[in-house]
Amino acid sequence: MGRSKSKATKKAEYTKVTIGESLDPKKKSTTKSSSSFLLSAIPVVLAIAVALYYRQNDDNNGTQDVSQSSSTNRQLSNPQKVSWTEGYYTTEAISGQSYPSTHALLYQNGGLGEPTMVEFSNDDEFLKLGRLYNDKGQIVQSTTHFRNGTELYKGPTTPGTHFQWPAVSVGYKRTVPGVVGGNGKQIELETLTEPSSNAKSSDPRIFYIHNFLSAEEADEFIRFSTAEENPYKMAPSTGGTHKAWNQGGADARLTTRTSENAFDITTKNSKTVKQRAFRLLRMGGYLENLADGIQILRYEIGQAYTAHHDYFPKYQSDDHQWDPSKGGSNRFATIFLYLSDVEYGGETAFPNIDRLTADKSKELVERLGEAPPLEDQKTFVKEAGLKEGSWEEHLSRKCYTKFAVPPRRGDAILFYSQRPDGHLDHNSLHGACPVLKGQKWGANLWVWNACRFSQCKGDPLNPADELPDTMKAPYGGG
Repeated sequence: MGRSKSKATKKAEYTKVTIGESLDPKKKSTTKSSSSFLLSAIPVVLAIAVALYYRQNDDNNGTQDVSQSSSTNRQLSNPQKVSWTEGYYTTEAISGQSYPSTHALLYQNGGLGEPTMVEFSNDDEFLKLGRLYNDKGQIVQSTTHFRNGTELYKGPTTPGTHFQWPAVSVGYKRTVPGVVGGNGKQIELETLTEPSSNAKSSDPRIFYIHNFLSAEEADEFIRFSTAEENPYKMAPSTGGTHKAWNQGGADARLTTRTSENAFDITTKNSKTVKQRAFRLLRMGGYLENLADGIQILRYEIGQAYTAHHDYFPKYQSDDHQWDPSKGGSNRFATIFLYLSDVEYGGETAFPNIDRLTADKSKELVERLGEAPPLEDQKTFVKEAGLKEGSWEEHLSRKCYTKFAVPPRRGDAILFYSQRPDGHLDHNSLHGACPVLKGQKWGANLWVWNACRFSQCKGDPLNPADELPDTMKAPYGGG
């Protein structure tokens, strides 16, 4: 795997900026961790004065009203339960802290690169930084909602780009406020890789999603995939085409994709799960034309899909702008749903990434499983009917020497096909490992950064332009 910094290591160096000063990188000063929280004299005096004021105010009036900003008395967003934005915002002051914070470590969207130490005297200055998120994907509304030195993350800055979950560190697990799975359990997001700023050598951004689907939702996808009422029921899998089955895409068969697939584009089950995915991704709303129909997959013994990208090439066709970094649209993120367990094989493999090792996360390595001995692998491949030297056998080897995630019914994985700046992530290459024992059921849920091909209402050469304000960067603070 690429970068392997721990959360503590990330703090080793940072750039310090006081709001109102020049943000020219050449004029910034780099500060070591040994002095990371030593502020200049004026902000320190100001912080002490503000702290004394709020402590006195607490003594006289009780706990501060967290529904209002500390400096402007503006009303804060406080979404109701089961509303679309439930859990999207911080809404409460930090317990035990009765005064506003004055500095934070600020990362770029997704947590790439080294942080900047930013200083501010009040909420007005804090909000000038634009939309900021905490590591739970919540929009931070006030300086009373985090402690001094907390790691915060910039929101997206150009139309067509979106918030991306920060990795923090391999094995880092967080609950996603306001988002529950079909079984009513809190969804948890667990970091599997640590992307870096170097687009050429970076790991792709991959997370494991716990408790995403209920057993009933998984069973319904499987049932509907072969049901007579489904106009897009199970058939040999297609690939490489941007056209839907009703646009001629049904004939785009690949010899390197041997599974069968169906689509669910109409059912209540499909829409419920897609909306859950949009909320998990913090998309700010749901638009049907930003998602493909859910593709349900069935893999029998020996079936697989060679390593591929989920995004389409930038020059896929001339009737659509496919480059998100230029205002175009493409597949932004994949949530792959595991609808069944698999006795052996069927992992999702990322052949450009090294296999996870215990020094990164011992618990994750134990859960993902050790690679079987080479002789056992050869036996399984032979019993699955795969030819020696075939692409399936080659992929199977990669599944046990490179990074791979085994299926677990009801869970899912999230990986991004775009980097935070909108450029396509070439390192998101992945494949479906051959099933060696049993049967595999899964489903692809693809979310686009703007209207998908043939679904734009305006100019298909500028898809990002028609995003609604709630989904179009940049955003103001709070």
